[in-house]
Amino acid sequence: MASTSQSQMSSMADLAVRLDSPILPPTDRSSELCKFAVSGLVSQVFRTALITLVIALAIALVTKFTSSFINRLTEPLMQSLSHGYRVSRGRLLRIFDERHNIKNIGGTPMEFNDEEMDGWGVCTLSSRETVGRSQFVKYGFDLPRKDSTLELLSGQQVTLCYLNQRDNVAKGDYYLYSPPTSKGSFSIIVPKDKRTYAATGAAEESPDFAELSIGDELALQPGPETFQYDGQYFPITDMLHIVAGEGIAPVINQVKSVLPSGSSSLKLVTVVWMNESEKDFDVGQSTLEDDYYKYFKKLAVSCIVEDYEKNELWDNDEIVANIPPFNPGTMVVISGPRLFVSKAKNSLREMGYPDECICNFSTD
Repeated sequence: MASTSQSQMSSMADLAVRLDSPILPPTDRSSELCKFAVSGLVSQVFRTALITLVIALAIALVTKFTSSFINRLTEPLMQSLSHGYRVSRGRLLRIFDERHNIKNIGGTPMEFNDEEMDGWGVCTLSSRETVGRSQFVKYGFDLPRKDSTLELLSGQQVTLCYLNQRDNVAKGDYYLYSPPTSKGSFSIIVPKDKRTYAATGAAEESPDFAELSIGDELALQPGPETFQYDGQYFPITDMLHIVAGEGIAPVINQVKSVLPSGSSSLKLVTVVWMNESEKDFDVGQSTLEDDYYKYFKKLAVSCIVEDYEKNELWDNDEIVANIPPFNPGTMVVISGPRLFVSKAKNSLREMGYPDECICNFSTD
């Protein structure tokens, strides 16, 4: 009996010991709830951010592909509309030009046969301004009368002369930058850094118009006639202009004069114009662009960046691609500094262009 009781007590003791030493340690319920809430919140924020990112990427991709698809559909249409608008504008400008030219008829040609002036006339420096971003400066000159005009032939220069600061005669020949029919004034373009003086003691020097003040007088007279075509192929069906730098001035005026609104034997006028700097195209690119849309079926213009002083022209694939093989009926006009004219002429000879079909406009 005693053993039984002792056994029961032993069991109770073992049970009491197990109850006094619980399997799990005591926990703080509020801490658990806080951790659970934070964990849930972080998980929810992460899921929301992930979903937002996926949606944003989906929208970006859809927008990109939709925009690209729409652009592919609308770009040809927009280009066509833009071209149509410019052609229509060009036709209106052509009509305006024709009326403007008619209006200019009736100006008074300036006379240069006065014995007292020894064949010279007088003009006044009226303006100077850099042309766009280019290295060229446009100088404007007023004639004695508002209705006076310079009756110059195609490719003919005007000679300007004055007494410079060294008491030497400064004299030079220039192509008009302004239209030949302009009344009361004219303009030329000259590189900013053109400072080529004659040797010390020489009677004449090259003009440096930067040393003149607005209002200073200069003497002028019609200059050399540089345009002469000796080719045997008639009628002329194509004109090819290879141009550098300020040589674009006489070419712009010639292009305007040979592109008629009616029918003619001339099928195509091509202008291949090169400059060392893209900025120098500012002296004529907009004018040529306007002319293109006036006569887009008869005018082709290419503007090419090339350092013609250092490089051979025919090493440039773009230049070669724009110079067609010689065809009887083609007249070539090379316009620019002497070095450029020489290089271009040699290259054309190698292509089979005969000398008698090549005309020169030398700007120095």
